[in-house]
Amino acid sequence: MANEYLLKEYDLNFEQLRYYDDRYNNTLKYLYTLSSAVVTALFAVYGLTKNFTQGFYGCQLFLSTVVFVATLLLYLTMIQNRLYFVFTARQLNAIRGYCMGKEAETAGGFKNNQLYTSTDFPALKPSSVHTFQLLGAALISSLFAGISAYALCPAFGQEPCTAAAILIFLVFAAIEIVGGFWYLVTNGKKSADQAIHGTK
Repeated sequence: MANEYLLKEYDLNFEQLRYYDDRYNNTLKYLYTLSSAVVTALFAVYGLTKNFTQGFYGCQLFLSTVVFVATLLLYLTMIQNRLYFVFTARQLNAIRGYCMGKEAETAGGFKNNQLYTSTDFPALKPSSVHTFQLLGAALISSLFAGISAYALCPAFGQEPCTAAAILIFLVFAAIEIVGGFWYLVTNGKKSADQAIHGTK
């Protein structure tokens, strides 16, 4: 009975892991598609006006703000999805480790396991592709915050302020990167119930 339960749990967790992996990749695609589409739209608006008019900056402000909010939400989704992915992978590894230990002895002595059995790997790995993708997503989101700041003054008939735009970009990049990575590091050390539900 225990073996059947573990096998079923393993299968379900593998499906869940694939779901989180697909969801993560799809979210990343949405982020890239949205940001590149809006940049293309801004070039199209400029092509129609042939000048950086107040209307162009108003359009830029609106589109950039919408994209900033959307990409920020997509970035937060990626951060949370990464945590769920890690907890599911740990569960898979725990079941595999158990089966490769105790159960393998009764199943012909298979001990040449080639897959993962670690359950204590961190949610944030500095050399992981996920980490670089999260960095890229945070920078894209912050870039649109900076573009919004750049377009704010000209949209109301004043001169653009490049220094303010750069400052906004840097501030939001720092907040998103530090905040997102802090979330992964602190919650990745907790059990799944503690991190997700706040229970022990």
